[in-house]
Amino acid sequence: MEEIKKQIKYDFANNCFDLLRLYSAFYVMTVHIMRHVRMVEASHIFDWFTGVTMLFCISGFLVPASMERSKSVWEFLKKRVLRIVPSLWICIIVGVLVAAAFCGFVFNKTFVTWFLGQLVFIRDLPQPDFITDFGIGNFQGNLWTMIFTVQFYIITAVIYKFLKNKRLWVWILILAVSMALNLVVPYLQEILPETGRSIISHSCIPYFYMYFAGWFMYRYRERIVPVLARTKILCLVLFVARALYCEKFGVRVGEYRDIIQMLLLCMMTVGFGYSFGKIRFRFDLSYGLYLYHMIVVDIFVHTGMVGETKYIIAVYVVTVLLALVSHYLVDDTVAKLFAGKKKKINDKPKGSAKKEPVKPVAAQSSGGESDF
Repeated sequence: MEEIKKQIKYDFANNCFDLLRLYSAFYVMTVHIMRHVRMVEASHIFDWFTGVTMLFCISGFLVPASMERSKSVWEFLKKRVLRIVPSLWICIIVGVLVAAAFCGFVFNKTFVTWFLGQLVFIRDLPQPDFITDFGIGNFQGNLWTMIFTVQFYIITAVIYKFLKNKRLWVWILILAVSMALNLVVPYLQEILPETGRSIISHSCIPYFYMYFAGWFMYRYRERIVPVLARTKILCLVLFVARALYCEKFGVRVGEYRDIIQMLLLCMMTVGFGYSFGKIRFRFDLSYGLYLYHMIVVDIFVHTGMVGETKYIIAVYVVTVLLALVSHYLVDDTVAKLFAGKKKKINDKPKGSAKKEPVKPVAAQSSGGESDF
């Protein structure tokens, strides 16, 4: 009986990743709101628990399950594209329209090149003047992670099924290599020509170890998850100790963030994710919050509504409302269209349906990953 209870407790779907993903989105929002609207930097302690790393790790843990449920690589990629691209493109269009409303619209070659670049995740092209003049002058700078997310999905589609049944030492080797690549990035940026530096800045190399850590913990979840759920407080203590050490001595190992801290944060994310039972929301607002908060921040900055608590609260409220609108008008519409097409394809004459075998729980549930 105890063994059965243990299996249920650590069942793949019995997690609270919806809650952690929502925290991560609010983390990113809060950092930007504090910096640009409150006009002070967020607490350095708050900054330790970076939402970006948590999102990369959660994605690495959940996306392989989506890959396993998909009938083909193309079905998997279609689901991933439908999950992120329509909402992203609508957000970009809304951002352009808002900037044009405040600063005037200029249609020229610069705008066309820049706009097309935004649609395909190339973000460092020269901005049109009316975009630069709006808000903080950096169009939706929060979307810098999207190009890496797309690369993670492509890598998953290409190699996950090949890698899935490899021995443990192969997984450990790939994790070590991904960490080593993160460590050499600063040196490559110093010695490579401009083209090489541009390629690295647009590649997921510095961040892949965070995503692969999620992969690794998913692949060996039966052994790893129970351990992390029991030792999450120890991981937290080690994480805080490492953060204090890095701050006191000015140490940082690796590109973007300290690699030891980030690995501990990934372990904490999965450990806490399986410590509070199954927590699910009716729909996921985290993506909409992540997409739209900088448009709202830019409006408040551009109009001079900064520095007061009422403006901070207003940014949160407006962003949540926009995320809700995005969910119902964009995410729901795409999901229904996709589900409608799928239903037509699967329609069979009456009496021809065959009873399908019951799939294991891991194949039935996304465990928090939106999967149409």
